[in-house]
Amino acid sequence: MSEMLLSDVHRDVLQEITNIGMGRAGAALASLLGTFVTLSIPSVQLVPPAALPALLAGCAPGVLASPVIRQAFKAGVNGEAVVMFGPNGIAGLRGMMGYDDELAAHEHEVLTEVANLLVGACVQRVFEQLGQQITFSAPTVEEAIRLDASAQRWSVALLLHVHFSLEQSGFMAHLAMLLPDSAIVRIRAEIDRIIGE
Repeated sequence: MSEMLLSDVHRDVLQEITNIGMGRAGAALASLLGTFVTLSIPSVQLVPPAALPALLAGCAPGVLASPVIRQAFKAGVNGEAVVMFGPNGIAGLRGMMGYDDELAAHEHEVLTEVANLLVGACVQRVFEQLGQQITFSAPTVEEAIRLDASAQRWSVALLLHVHFSLEQSGFMAHLAMLLPDSAIVRIRAEIDRIIGE
């Protein structure tokens, strides 16, 4: 049933919409850090909620060594963004953001600032293109990837994922948007509208 929720055309359009949103996020990160940012092609997957933690960990090898930033959003439907940092993520940000070697004292602050920038730029742009206004909750820092109780009740989840990297510093960050089955129905309707125009 889940595979019927999005056709190949829906996936292609959603991937392009996500690509535009990720591009905005990459440009915002490049502006903050003063360096060129490389982005992957966005991945669009329908997955069982129980498989999400393992999939996210697989998207970002080494992520378990770094905190995970989560930020919920609402745009007619509820969703969640998760930002994970590669093993060199924290060290790579040290000089670029003007923090001294005592970064450990500011680690969560730095990671939250970068995650908030990526989520705000990307997720907002994606939903703007889908004709929806969006609001965000405050980001939270967690030590591991986990799902809250509401996500565990979803019958299927839409996972949109991309990674950002900076060659010179070894910095890598991964942004994933998680949307429940109820959101997929709304998104499909908006994509149908876009195709019709």
